[in-house]
Amino acid sequence: MHTVDRPAIMNFEVPDLMKQRTTVSDKLPEHYSKYRIPGTVVHIEEGPFGAFFKQELHTKDWIVGWLNFDIKEHTYLYPITKDPLLALYTGLEGNIPCELQGSAEKLMLPEKKFAFYYVPPMAFNRAEFAPAHYTAVYISFSPSFMQYFGNKYEAYKPLVEKQLRGEQEGEQKNLIPLGNEARDILLAMGTYRQAPALFEPYLHAQVLLLTAHYFNLLMGRHQVPKTVLDACDFIQCNLGEDIDTAFVARKAGTHKDALNKQFKEVYGKNVRQYITHVRLEEAEYRLLNTKELVWEIAAHANLTDASHLVRLIRGKHGITPEEFREKNR
Repeated sequence: MHTVDRPAIMNFEVPDLMKQRTTVSDKLPEHYSKYRIPGTVVHIEEGPFGAFFKQELHTKDWIVGWLNFDIKEHTYLYPITKDPLLALYTGLEGNIPCELQGSAEKLMLPEKKFAFYYVPPMAFNRAEFAPAHYTAVYISFSPSFMQYFGNKYEAYKPLVEKQLRGEQEGEQKNLIPLGNEARDILLAMGTYRQAPALFEPYLHAQVLLLTAHYFNLLMGRHQVPKTVLDACDFIQCNLGEDIDTAFVARKAGTHKDALNKQFKEVYGKNVRQYITHVRLEEAEYRLLNTKELVWEIAAHANLTDASHLVRLIRGKHGITPEEFREKNR
């Protein structure tokens, strides 16, 4: 049994052929200053592939790590951890194909979703990157801290036991699309700029909040038919695309009439109305958390145009988008 009771640190190694041309530093260069999170420990590697940097805060129970991959040419990086790692990983920007030791199939670390991962110690794992900028957040848990949740959520006990035993089979468990509440928590974690001495206890509260939120979502999903869940996940991850009921139904493996009936039973609205509802939620989130103009937000949420967003906001709140932004910020 693996007896070290501490959260594991995730590192990403560059290919051996690149190591001599790669520089390592604990200071974030000026051109990456917009990503700086005060109060964290920085590790950055720059080379022909581009750059990888992480910013971490360590405690005895958890580690929070903000990850950035600024990739200039196609490359592989090798995720590795000295101790058995059990982490809640959230992809924010960019999809990363990954080979995880012990997993029969190649995994995807997808953007706009979060899930628990078990990564074996000192194992062979490989992540593939096309040129782009990728961002993610991982929260690594100590075995004792994770046992608290494992005792409350039976389905996660085997994953906790894997960490305790230091097994060599990696695992991805229960991907869930990010909703606005999770995005708000993650935003709060990365934008804390108040008393530095309170950063750790503040982050501790957010770690508990995000982890509990994940498990609450997971428990709620057990009450929803799988076909509806598959449809909702597809809608959430493809808001920027032109999707209609028939297309969503095909992706969920059913007929549009059957899916509409199920949506009515679960959500009280048909699929088309649900899509509009989710797009409006996205628009509301962006009104409150960005400085984008109304027409930009409408385009991002794939609404017809700015006037469509105006009608939806007026219909729900009785005010204009600008008034909604001013009132709720």
